Amino acid sequence: MEFQMNENAQPSGPAALNMVSEKIHPTLFIALGGTGMKVNIRLRRRILNAIWGGNNQVQQIADFPLVQFINFDLDAGEVTQDGKSIKTDVLAEQVAFTSEEKIIEPLNLSKYTHSMDELNRHREVAEWFPLTPDKIRALGIDPSKGAGQIRALSRLYFYDKYPVIRDKLRDKVGRLLANIGGNADKLKKLGLEIDPGKIRIVISGSAAGGTGSGSFLDMGYLAKAILKEHNIAGKVDLFFVLPGGFHAYNTERVQANGYAALMELETSMRGNRLVKHWDATDNLFIDNRPYDDVYIIDNSNVAQAKTSDQEDVYEMLSDVLFTDFTSQDFANKKRSIAVNQNQHKIRSYTVRLPQDYGDDTELRFPCSYSSLGQAVLDTQIDARQNVRLSRQVQQMLKAFFGIANASANDNRPTDRERDDFLREQLNVTPRTFTELPDFLSKVELTLATGEFTHYQIADDLLLVEGDNSITAQIEQKVEALFERLHSGGADKDQWLTHVREIQQQLERDTKGSNIDSAERNHEVRIKENRQRRLAELVREDALPEKLFRRLDDDERGGLDYTLALVEMLKDRLENEGSGIIPALEKNAARFKELAEKLESSELAREFERLKETTGGGLMARLSGKDKQAETVLTQVKDTLRDSLLFYVRHVAAREAAQLLRELSDWLGRKESVDQSGRAVWNGFVGRLQDGRNAVDQLLRRIETDISKIDASIKEKHATLIPLALVQNSEEQPVDGAQVREWAKDAFKDFGGSKTLFGKLQDEEGQEELLSKLRAKAVQQLPRQTQGTDPLLSALAALTPDEQREKFRQLLQRAMPWTPLNLTGGFGIGKDRYTCLVGVQDANEFKRAYGAMLGQCLPQGTGMTAGQIQFVESGTPGKLICFTELSGFPLPALTPLPTYLASYRKESTTIPLHSHKRISQFVQPIQFTQEQYRQFAEDFKLYLHAVVMGVLRRNPSERYELMIDQDYFSVGDEFAIRQNGLNQLQRKDIEDQLRQRYEQLRSPQQLAAMVALLEDLRRGAYKPQMRQDEIGVSSLYQTFPYKIAELLKNEYDNRLKRQAPDNAERLVEQARALLQQFTEPVSGSRADVYRDEVHDEHSEKRTLLKDFFTSGWLDSLFQPAASTTPATAPMPGMAPPPPPGAAGMVPPPVAAPQYSYHLSVAGTNYGPYTTSQLQQYVQTGQVTRDSLLWREGMAAWLGAGQIAELAHLFAPTPAAAPPVGTPPPVAPMAPPPVN
Repeated sequence: MEFQMNENAQPSGPAALNMVSEKIHPTLFIALGGTGMKVNIRLRRRILNAIWGGNNQVQQIADFPLVQFINFDLDAGEVTQDGKSIKTDVLAEQVAFTSEEKIIEPLNLSKYTHSMDELNRHREVAEWFPLTPDKIRALGIDPSKGAGQIRALSRLYFYDKYPVIRDKLRDKVGRLLANIGGNADKLKKLGLEIDPGKIRIVISGSAAGGTGSGSFLDMGYLAKAILKEHNIAGKVDLFFVLPGGFHAYNTERVQANGYAALMELETSMRGNRLVKHWDATDNLFIDNRPYDDVYIIDNSNVAQAKTSDQEDVYEMLSDVLFTDFTSQDFANKKRSIAVNQNQHKIRSYTVRLPQDYGDDTELRFPCSYSSLGQAVLDTQIDARQNVRLSRQVQQMLKAFFGIANASANDNRPTDRERDDFLREQLNVTPRTFTELPDFLSKVELTLATGEFTHYQIADDLLLVEGDNSITAQIEQKVEALFERLHSGGADKDQWLTHVREIQQQLERDTKGSNIDSAERNHEVRIKENRQRRLAELVREDALPEKLFRRLDDDERGGLDYTLALVEMLKDRLENEGSGIIPALEKNAARFKELAEKLESSELAREFERLKETTGGGLMARLSGKDKQAETVLTQVKDTLRDSLLFYVRHVAAREAAQLLRELSDWLGRKESVDQSGRAVWNGFVGRLQDGRNAVDQLLRRIETDISKIDASIKEKHATLIPLALVQNSEEQPVDGAQVREWAKDAFKDFGGSKTLFGKLQDEEGQEELLSKLRAKAVQQLPRQTQGTDPLLSALAALTPDEQREKFRQLLQRAMPWTPLNLTGGFGIGKDRYTCLVGVQDANEFKRAYGAMLGQCLPQGTGMTAGQIQFVESGTPGKLICFTELSGFPLPALTPLPTYLASYRKESTTIPLHSHKRISQFVQPIQFTQEQYRQFAEDFKLYLHAVVMGVLRRNPSERYELMIDQDYFSVGDEFAIRQNGLNQLQRKDIEDQLRQRYEQLRSPQQLAAMVALLEDLRRGAYKPQMRQDEIGVSSLYQTFPYKIAELLKNEYDNRLKRQAPDNAERLVEQARALLQQFTEPVSGSRADVYRDEVHDEHSEKRTLLKDFFTSGWLDSLFQPAASTTPATAPMPGMAPPPPPGAAGMVPPPVAAPQYSYHLSVAGTNYGPYTTSQLQQYVQTGQVTRDSLLWREGMAAWLGAGQIAELAHLFAPTPAAAPPVGTPPPVAPMAPPPVN
């Protein structure tokens, strides 16, 4: 606890008012443990569900440049939102944290706790870790299952993973900065305007469990340090959930954890930095306070509303965080008012201590904490309209690309359309081949046994430049060679030889030779024709263009039509039973058979005949030699010609089949089957299929968007209050032709499906197309009648009583969700509330319902209708009510006494704090005046014992007392401040202190004590100089300063009574000699709370042992005149007579030495010794009826009624009282006078 003197000087800290920024701050969200995860999962869901910039949705969190996330936990089990199945939740994958966002790693606990030696080896952990190896084994801790509600385990995890955490924060802050500069177009598209100079870090977790409760302070300190490292003027906020909603999770443990966490939070928010470093090699600046704003949240609120479902708290918090990303007036107003409300957070709540310790000694609690609430009245018209918009986008995509519904599949190509396409685009025209040769020899044919169907595409491969053809070239050359032979005058006996040479030449021209394989013979030229023809067909402006035209055909086309047409083409080409390619291959075999038979059988026969007609044989003699030779030569010519012609037809048919096979391969082949059983193709079909898949993916994406919106419509939680939408009966269905026209108009600038398919292959292109369709769909949505907000229509449909009930629910659930004592004098007034009602056409709503809304405010909150501000939201059909309570102290939390009881119970079985030195943490609760009196008396006794040398400080920073030659620890100064002294040890300290006190008899000793206690007050507890709001400076005098001052004044008064004439001179001498009769208490600079003292405060000092040796101190002082002791009189009383005055009655020699308080006219004086009372009785200033009280008496009594004082009123001669009787040590305060 912190005792302070006045409120004129305000503490410096995070309260300085900054320029108001009305733009959005890029934000890093850090989710601590299960609570942080659940809040942030819901926030991510809202970001994905929202419509940004009028008609845009974010498909994944990475596409929203204003946020980054970190999920910090020991437990990797929880990855999805409560109550939602991963299988049925359409957003489960999108909202789940990615591996890049998680810090969830194993903790090797044995690395630190295998033994004490192992723990001590890690000094940065050993100095704070409260769990010993034996304790860990006794508790059965398994870090793989999370922190197990053990706060220190989470902090150990933080230290263990510190390099990962630090680098992750650096990376995330760096990404936010990069997004600010590199996503201007995306931000504009989303309708967001940012403040490029600010970054906000929001940390959320609970005080109840282990992970969040144990790591929230370290994470806050580190977050601030990272912002400082980047030189960013950002802020770090904490949303801290109390244990109220966690009763199912070991109630006493979570309450104890909550109290321990609040103790640590309160200590840190007072500016007492609880972290030195995590890595000694780091060069990070760690701020005194871990957070700029702390929002405390629970499952009950200031309007006495309470939810039994903790999910309601998560929903409300995520809703509050989400609204910070809107650029509307409501969000801007909320941010600007938050800056103004900071004035309440820099104040303190003060509790005056009993008057014994001064009129201005106060206990002060900082009002650094806030709470908030938010509730919504929602017709959900925006969500329902977004569903309709998405449906129209779906319909336009299907209509434009010709994708049939499952129930409508009548747009398939016919066989005739297939054959027409083959004829028109590939010249695959059938004809009957009848030019079969007449064999003169006996030949058996197996294939070419009759007429058959042939195809023009094969004849086309025989064409050469111009109108010429290979067949014509063969015929011409055969005619020319044989004409040259016939007319050349060669001897007929040589014709056979010449004919064989002609045959070789023609075959070389047709088939090539073994000598020159690169010769461009007819067969090579046919192959070249095939290659050239294939290249021409597959060129983008040829067959692909024709197919894409089919795809874009309104009447007989579309994506489904074109895919079906291509599959039919391939079947017609390749079908084993009826396909064109097998037919051509068979024709090639027919032609080859004919060519071979002509060459091998018929031509051989003619050669034999030619030999006979041109030789000298019997035939030549019996018949006309010349005539027959010419006839046979003609037959040889015809047979050779036919043989070559059938050979090139064979080659052309073979190459035509190869051309069509290659073309079919280009069209595509089935490679596999996808998960839905659909064939996966390559080639051009694969290209179309990729386009189809891209369209399907886009359709599925839109369907997912619709499912997301439907899911959001169905969401139910306590702070969402639904309003029935008044339906518009004018909505009419749109026919398919109209939808396609809309899509054509939207896509008119792109140039058809071919271009659109290309755009569908990347995310940027998809967004461009969707943007066009969404814009077109928005244009076609029915317009709202001017001035008719659906919210107003929905409210108007209710009766007045129903309207009041809706407003009552809204305001009760929108109140700040923290259980606070609003009537306990904590200064929580109406000015600390902010209440914003965001609605479209705020002025009209205020006119119609403002008065009624004000009448529905919950009673007992302290908020009035004057705090309600109506702000434009820009969102039709929806009302958002946000309230914030800014600046309350922790003692105002009503559950604290319950938490404290659980804390005291649980602390006996398990370490609750994240540091083994728990005394450094202040109490967040307000105790009773009697408890504070005892704390103050114990601290006074402690300080007195330290300066007198009764207590000494050991290396472990604790003070100890010697009893029977052994030292016993009484705790450190923080522990004594917070909890007081042990009752038995208090008695031992009092006894030893009394013994030393009684040795202080000389004025020099008293003067030395005054100087020592003055140094304690002005040195060890040197006060800070602070300025108030108008610049007036004053000393910030805190509790230890005032207690030291009380002790100093007691000795000063005693000195002045004993040596009134020399008191000031002796004190001056003592100040000069201070270093000679005292020594510093080593390390005692660390005993103080940093926010209470000046940075240049000194160590405490304690008396040397020689101080109590008779004459030792006198030798230090220069010989001084002896002083006459005097007793300080009460106001209005004369000083008592000097020693030896007549009429004074001495007390009995063995009488106990009591100290008495005197009450005069309601004012208390004293305490006085019996000797002093003797003097006042002698002068008549104290009578038998004077009211006195001492320790041990139940009430005030008249002096004459007190047995041990009866001798004061007896008529016996008086003697001088003893000189220098000390006042009591740590006296108890008297009871009030009745």
